[in-house]
Amino acid sequence: MALATSRTGRSSSFEDWQAAKRTIRERTSLMINNPLMSDVKFAVPLDPGSSTSNGSQLIYAHKLLLSLSSPVFHAMFYGNMADTREIIPLSDCHSRSMIEFIRYLYSDVVHLTSGNVFELLYLAKKYIVPFLAEICCRFLEAELRETNVFKILEHARLFSEPDLEQRCWQILDAKTTACLQSEGLLWISRDTLSSLLKRDTLSLVDGECAIFKATRRWAAANCKLRNFKPTGDKLRGALKEVLYLIRFPMIPPKLFEDIVVPSGILTEEEISQVHMFHKQGAPTTACHFKFSCKPRGLQIQSGSSDAQLCRCYRYRENQAFPSSENFSSVSESLRFSTNREVYFAGVRLYAHKDEDRQYSVQLRVSGCHGLKDEVSAARGTYTVGSLAGQAHSRLGFDVLVPNPFLIAREAQFTVRISISGNDEAKVSPNKGIPMTFVKCEGIEFRFEGKSRQILEILFYTVD
Repeated sequence: MALATSRTGRSSSFEDWQAAKRTIRERTSLMINNPLMSDVKFAVPLDPGSSTSNGSQLIYAHKLLLSLSSPVFHAMFYGNMADTREIIPLSDCHSRSMIEFIRYLYSDVVHLTSGNVFELLYLAKKYIVPFLAEICCRFLEAELRETNVFKILEHARLFSEPDLEQRCWQILDAKTTACLQSEGLLWISRDTLSSLLKRDTLSLVDGECAIFKATRRWAAANCKLRNFKPTGDKLRGALKEVLYLIRFPMIPPKLFEDIVVPSGILTEEEISQVHMFHKQGAPTTACHFKFSCKPRGLQIQSGSSDAQLCRCYRYRENQAFPSSENFSSVSESLRFSTNREVYFAGVRLYAHKDEDRQYSVQLRVSGCHGLKDEVSAARGTYTVGSLAGQAHSRLGFDVLVPNPFLIAREAQFTVRISISGNDEAKVSPNKGIPMTFVKCEGIEFRFEGKSRQILEILFYTVD
């Protein structure tokens, strides 16, 4: 019986392995990194962390099997300019990834891990093996998390995988705040950062200030790589044109003064422009305004029917009881949290038992536990009316914020309201007893505070 002995000491019987393996896949799988009948070798760097990581490993391969699965290998070994070298050095991948790549070429089997998937995707692109690239992308899509989305996005853009890139953007839009806190943000390219900051659909719990903080972190990491001290000028130099994609006018005045101005990133002229916007509520006409004034997030204007407005009613059935007392004004506050992310849209207020009475209202919303600045506000004159399509009339009026904003899971926010009447329309306090826990649209709301004029929290669900 003829025997073949490998250079690694392995021996195999021709009769045994050829006759015992039922399929061509089983037989070619035995040839993976096998010197038997090998007619080409690759010298590939060892994996990082190996005992001799500075060295290289010889990987045995077979030109015919490589060429059957890759047009690049076919041209390399059988084209007019065929490579006849016995050993071909490869410096752009590591040994374990190359062996796994050869495994797929020989057997259609691949063992993907978070440690080798990016190199295998690179090899699949380099040697034009599209079905392996597809497998890698499916693996990465299944592994997508807030913690790795930037790394996967960077590779999806690098290797021109639009479906995977689109999935990354969906994660970034839905989980922006968590994604911005990941370390992966620090290593994306300036071009990817630019694409991120151009998006209108980012959902930010603490508003545009989160974008500024994340961008500053990226710029500081860039300065550190170049051994620069992260001064305002150096941070600005690292950002270049990306700076103008931050929507500074959308940052509340106090946060702008406390966080942005001391960073030294903006010029005096730019700071003055933002100050003027905060005072006037519109860009100045005297000079070219450099920053966008468009809010990010859910783009639903008041009264729009593009999405279904949900209502969390705080009383059992229709238990809202008007008092016989009347006041010229009432001010209250209510703290609430939810067990899932929602977009806060406003509140429905009670003011009087009779329809068509008009009241002036001021609404302010602020965060708690670290985000105590005002995040949204609304004011205006509102008319008491019934709520169409409801089992009970719920006399009152809706006060909507200009742009719905994201409420993170378990994050606490405080709603403050001030209702003012006149001689013909006094404010009638509601004497009903509200609930502290309400489940609405599958979302659990928890309330703290003595507010009784706030009948409902208005919100949109997050898909």
